[in-house]
Amino acid sequence: MVLTDDAHVRALNRDYREVDRPTDVLSFPFADPTDLADPEAAVFLGEIYVSLETASTQARAARRTLAREVAHLVVHGMLHLLGHDHRAPAERRRMAALEARLLRASLV
Repeated sequence: MVLTDDAHVRALNRDYREVDRPTDVLSFPFADPTDLADPEAAVFLGEIYVSLETASTQARAARRTLAREVAHLVVHGMLHLLGHDHRAPAERRRMAALEARLLRASLV
């Protein structure tokens, strides 16, 4: 995971997604989905980039700590690396539920 700024995330977003604006988190999967079939195998899933600038803005708006916001973004990015997406409403609901469950579990 890389904690960075809006300028870096914007450049990545522009170069790899053709979206010329910063975003909160970007994930770049490296593993083939078949690599995930063996739970015992060591797999490098990919990279997660979090913009601390955007995370800070979002944390303030949601009245939560920056640490909590970054944790949420890392979980979100990890779910993308594991093959989850949120293009359709059902996918968004499923991914949001997974994020909430994982974040609750991490706070225990």
